[in-house]
Amino acid sequence: MFSALKNKFDLQRFFVGEGPLKPPYLLTQRRVYIFPTRQGFFFALLLFIMLLGSINYSNSLGYFLTFLLTSLAVVAIFHTYNNLLKLNFGPAICIPDFAGNNTKFKVQVNNLNHQARFSVDAFTPQQKKTSTDIKENCISTIIIIHTFEQRGLVTLPRFTIESRFPFGLFRAWALIQFDQTQLVYPKPSSHTQLPIKDAGLSEGKKQLDTGTDDFKGLRSYTEGDPLQHIHWKSFARHQTLQTKEFSSTTSDELWLSYSDTTVSGMELKLSQLARWILLAEKESLRYGLRLPDTVIKPGTGLTHQENCLKQLALFNFNEQGNDLT
Repeated sequence: MFSALKNKFDLQRFFVGEGPLKPPYLLTQRRVYIFPTRQGFFFALLLFIMLLGSINYSNSLGYFLTFLLTSLAVVAIFHTYNNLLKLNFGPAICIPDFAGNNTKFKVQVNNLNHQARFSVDAFTPQQKKTSTDIKENCISTIIIIHTFEQRGLVTLPRFTIESRFPFGLFRAWALIQFDQTQLVYPKPSSHTQLPIKDAGLSEGKKQLDTGTDDFKGLRSYTEGDPLQHIHWKSFARHQTLQTKEFSSTTSDELWLSYSDTTVSGMELKLSQLARWILLAEKESLRYGLRLPDTVIKPGTGLTHQENCLKQLALFNFNEQGNDLT
């Protein structure tokens, strides 16, 4: 019983929330807090001065205006509080992104059977706010922006939902953190060149030359093929996707190897590999990835790129003291 009372009156939840929880997250009375803003305190001081003036001069109109404004402020408390109450959040939709980027993840908001909500702000600590209106009786999404500094499988940060509607005199807020993770790729380095010719090769293979390849023929489309290699005329005639194949006098396999990076330090090496992957994909090259504990066969396309970047994000991750589960 004592433990239950302690949790109920724990002031820490006003500042850090209830910790990571499985979505959905319903904003009940216990999870929504409200406090006057700076403008609210100034407004209260103004009302007090007006009341003193009305008493001093026995001014009936002064009393009327003071009590009218006071009643509006009291009504604003309920409107501000109810603007967040009973909103149901989660889960978050997380799309992998690079460290250092302004990553956007979407959070579902369930407002079924409730009135519209206005000027609802969402943000993580020291990050940019996003504001939205939530229509009545609907399910919508809010966008939260956060910059991840560390690669890997990172727990979603705590974010704040707040509202100062309608007059800005009071701030209602709730602290939410989902028990979900975000995949963060290494930040690409500023290195803008692929490995030099003959680097990272085994058994005498050569890197892909940048010359023009000869057209070889058509084959059936497979998921991940570059869009620029699709034969659109064939699709227009037969409604079947086919991919153009090219032949070359040099090997069309580019190997991106951890040992071929030109920088020192694990994180810098991973950043350089991330840049090489983006450059190789941009140039529609077939590339493979060699890490000390992983080898990914050469391929191309968005799926292949995401697989390579995922391996970089999770490389040696457990040994850094992070939890993948």
